Amino acid sequence: MSDRRNKHDGIATMRRDVFKTVYGVSRLVDVLKQFKKRYSKAKNKSIEDVQMLYRDYSYAIFFMYSPSAIRNNLVKFKKIIEEEGGKYKANALEAFTIDNVYAPIKERDKEVKKEYKKNVRAGKSESQNIDPQIVKDQIADLKRILKEKDYTVARNQDERQVRAYYILALLGLATGRRFTEIIKTLKMTKRGRKVLFSGLLKGNDEAIEGHIIPPLSYKEAKSYLNELRKLLNDVAKSKKQKPIEELTENEVNARYSRVFNTAIKKMGFTNVKALRHNYSIAGSQLFKREDETIEDTITRILGHRETFTSALNYA
Repeated sequence: MSDRRNKHDGIATMRRDVFKTVYGVSRLVDVLKQFKKRYSKAKNKSIEDVQMLYRDYSYAIFFMYSPSAIRNNLVKFKKIIEEEGGKYKANALEAFTIDNVYAPIKERDKEVKKEYKKNVRAGKSESQNIDPQIVKDQIADLKRILKEKDYTVARNQDERQVRAYYILALLGLATGRRFTEIIKTLKMTKRGRKVLFSGLLKGNDEAIEGHIIPPLSYKEAKSYLNELRKLLNDVAKSKKQKPIEELTENEVNARYSRVFNTAIKKMGFTNVKALRHNYSIAGSQLFKREDETIEDTITRILGHRETFTSALNYA
C-alpha cells in the first residue's frame, strides 16, 4: 500500500475518532441526521441560533477535508436548512456562508500568503518554476490530434462522442471554463482585441475579459465550441434524447460528467477540473498584470468573485 493511501486512511480514522468524540457518531451521514433533528427543533431559527449550530457542526464541515469536500459538505448542510427552514430559511442561509465556513481556514491562508510573498522576494516561489509552455504544448498536441483524427475509437464507441472528448479537453485547457459552461452556456464575443466570456455559472452573470491560451485562436475556439455542441446534439438525437440546450445544468452533469471524466483521465488528466487548474497556473503567468498578485490574476481570468476561493482551489 502506498504512503499516500496510508496517509488517507490515517486521516479518515482520525476524522471518525473526532466525530465520535464530538457528536457521538462517526459517519458524516449520521452527523447530518443529528443536525437535521436539532435544526428542526430550533424555535425561531434566528441568525444567532443558526450560528450557534454552525459552531457546533463546523468540525463536520471542514475537519481535515479537502477544499472541494468542504464545499460539498456545506451544500449538504444547506440542503437540510432549505428543507427544514420554512420562513426562517433566509436567516439560516445567511449564517451558513462560504466565508463563515472558511473562516478557520482563512487564518491559515494568511500565513501561507505571507510565506508565499517571502519566497517571491527571495526568488524561491514554486509557481515561478511552472512553465506555461507545458500547457501550450498540451493544447498544440490536442489541436494536432483533432486535425489528423489521431484518436482511437473502440468498437462500441461513437466516433462523434470520442471526438467531443478531445474538443472539451482542448477548450478546457485553452479557456479555463467549467465543464457545463463549455457544453451548454458559454458564449464568446470579440470586442476589438479583447474576448468576452459570458454565460458563466456560479452566480456570475457578468461577462468577463476572456483569455485564450495560444496556440488556440479565438476563431478556432469558437469553431470547436460550435462543433462540440453539434456533435453532442447529433449523438443525443440518435439516442432520442433531449438536445443540450433543453437540459438543466444538473441534467448536463448527469448525462456527461462521468463519461467525460473517464475519457479525460485516459488522456493523462486527473479529471475535467484539472483542465481548469492547468489553465489557471499557465494563465497566472501569461496574463498577469504588473499591479496584480498571482491570486488576483487567477481570480480575474477565472471569473471568481472571491480571491480566497481562487487561491485555495486553483493557485
